[in-house]
This record gives sequence, structure tokens and C-alpha cells, in this order.
Amino acid sequence: MLLNTMLLLSGGDFFSRWLEGWNLGGLILVLIGAALIIIEMLIPGFGIAGISGAAAVIAGLIIGSNDPISALFSVAILVVILSIAAVIIFKVVFGKRKNDKNSRIVLNESIAAEATDRVTAESAELIGKQGIALTALRPSGAALINGKRYDVLADGEFIAKDEPIVVCAVEGLRISVRRPNEAE
Repeated sequence: MLLNTMLLLSGGDFFSRWLEGWNLGGLILVLIGAALIIIEMLIPGFGIAGISGAAAVIAGLIIGSNDPISALFSVAILVVILSIAAVIIFKVVFGKRKNDKNSRIVLNESIAAEATDRVTAESAELIGKQGIALTALRPSGAALINGKRYDVLADGEFIAKDEPIVVCAVEGLRISVRRPNEAE
């Protein structure tokens, strides 16, 4: 992005001055800086190559220019434009997350342990209760226990729809059932 912006803002001036007999040292510094920036983009590192490349490009633009004051002014304008662009990009990427579309998908608050304790305690009271399989349990399905629908897991073999069942175990939110006549 830095290289593209610098080429757009100073490319025409750079090449026209080079054709006028611009300082060859400045041209070499700009080319070395561009190479370092490309290396930083291709090989992940700590930014040393990228920072060195940016410094070399800026130094090359200033050294190679016939009028260092106007080159310094151009570099200052470039820095201001890049800073404004960086702030805008930062605001867009890391802006208001609460109104983000993903806030409807991702839960931002944690669920208190007390909220699940009540459900687990109610499920533990089901051990030994009898019900009816609302769907075929192969091994999972739905059952009606105490007039309430639960997702259950058959402990062992297949249980057909409308067969009587009994709750044999509860582990967290997992309710295991079996036929009433099966031995434990």
C-alpha cells in the first residue's frame, strides 16, 4: 500500500526528474527501498525490512530531488495522507463492534453457571421416571417424560416410536433411556 501510494503521488515527478539528470544515488535508494518493502510483504518478519525500505524510499526521494525542500514537503504530504488512510482503515476494521452484523451471531456476554445449574438439577430428578418415545430412538430421539418433551439417547439397542421408556442416567444435559423391562 505504501509503495503504491508513493508511486501514485511521486512517480511522475520521480521519473521526469530522473530523465532530467536526477541524482543516481537517489534512484538507487528508491529501488533498494522498494525491494525491501516487497521482501517484507513476501517474508513475514518483525518489520525491519519494511521500515528500512520505507526510510530508504523517503531518503531516496529527498536526496535524488533537485530541490530537497519541495521533496521534503512532498514526503510530509505523503505521510499525512497515509496517516489519515491508516486511521480510516483502523476505524472501519475495529469500529463499533456492538452494532456489528456479527453481534447477532456471536454471544458477547457469558452465561452464568447458575443458569445451567437449574436445568441440570431438573434433569437429575428424571432418573427412574417413565415416559414414551415420541420418535424412534436410534440411538437419539425425542421422548415425553412427565408431560414434557426431552431429547434423549437410547442406552443400548433401538427403541421404536411410542414404546415405553425409563430414564436410567443423566450426565449434564444428556438423558439416557432404556426399555422398562431391561435390567440395569
